Amino acid sequence: MARILYGVMGDARGHVTRAHTVAQQMPGHEFLFLGGRLVNDLNAYGYAVEDIPVPGTSYKNNQVDVLATVGNALRVFAKRSSVIRRIGEIIESFDPDLILTDYEYFTPLAARSKGRLCISLDHQHIITHCTYETPPVERLGRVMTRFAVQRLYSNANLFLIVSFFSLPPVNPETTHVLPAIVRNLVKDHVPADRDHVVVYLTSPTFFKLLPILEQMKARFMIYGFGDLESRKNLVFRPFSTHGFLQDLSSCRYAIVNGGHNVISEALYFGKPVFSFPIRQAYEQFMNAYFLAQSAYGDYSIDLPSKSTLEAFESGLDLFKDRIKQTFRVGNQDVASILERFMGNKASTG
Repeated sequence: MARILYGVMGDARGHVTRAHTVAQQMPGHEFLFLGGRLVNDLNAYGYAVEDIPVPGTSYKNNQVDVLATVGNALRVFAKRSSVIRRIGEIIESFDPDLILTDYEYFTPLAARSKGRLCISLDHQHIITHCTYETPPVERLGRVMTRFAVQRLYSNANLFLIVSFFSLPPVNPETTHVLPAIVRNLVKDHVPADRDHVVVYLTSPTFFKLLPILEQMKARFMIYGFGDLESRKNLVFRPFSTHGFLQDLSSCRYAIVNGGHNVISEALYFGKPVFSFPIRQAYEQFMNAYFLAQSAYGDYSIDLPSKSTLEAFESGLDLFKDRIKQTFRVGNQDVASILERFMGNKASTG
C-alpha cells in the first residue's frame, strides 16, 4: 500500500468529485487529503482530511465577483508561510509515495520546499498549458483566469490535464492531456432515450431562461432553482444525485452551465449539450466553445432565444453520432499514469 498526499481546491464540488473518483480508482492505497470547505466532505467516505485555507472564487449574478475573489485570496495568502510550513511538516511525517494537487495553491509549494515531486491533476491547466485559439470574447475573464492559473497554480513539476476535448500541450515533456474523468456513480446508470430535457443551472439569473423554455414543445426537468411549483412544461426538481443522474441518463439533451464535470457526464450518456456559461468564468466559456468545436453540442454567452434552441434541436442526431464516435472516459488512463510515478519522490526541478 502506497501513501498519497492530495491537495484539493475546496471552493467547487468538481475538484472534490474528481479527487474522490481518483481515490476510488486506486483503492489499494492510503490517501490523506489537504483542503478546506467541500474537501471536508471526504471524511464521510472514510478518508483523512487536513483542513487548510481556500483562496476560492466568488460568484454573483451569474458572473465571477472579481473584488470578492481578490479579497478572499489576499486574506488566505497572508497565511502563506505558516500554511506551507505546516504542510511541509505533514510531508515529513506522512512521507507520501506520491503528492498530487487538484488546483490547490499550497501543496506544490510545500512539496517544492521539501524537494519533492508534485503532480497537478485538473482541468484548469488546459487554459495555460495547451495551444489553441478562441474568439476574442470574455477577454477580462480570460486575462484573469490565465494570470491566476499561471502565477498561482502552476508550481507542480508535471501536469495531467483531464478534458472531454483534446488540445496539443505546449510542452509534451511535462504536460499530458487525458480523457475526462467520470465519477463512479455515473456508471451505475444505463443510458435511455426519453423525451424530456434536463436543465441544470445554478444561478438565480437563469430565471430569465424560464419564459423561453415555456415556449418550447419539450418537457424540461429543471435542477438548481429550488422547490418551485411546476408549471406547463417545466418540472422543477429538488436536487438529488440519483434523481439527477436518472434524468440525465435518459434525456434527449441537456442545458447546463459550462462546468466540465456535468458536461462530461452528459457526454458519457451520449447526450448532446447546450451550454450557457457563467460570465467572466473563462474556463466555462472555453468548455462551451470547444463543446461546439467538437460537434458535441452548442453554446450561447447571451440568453438563448427560442429559435436558437430550436436550431440546436435540429442538430441532435449529428451531435449524438459525434459523441458516440469520439468521446472517451479517462479514469483508468489517469490511474495507470499515477501508478507509474508511485515512489518517484524526488523533484526534478
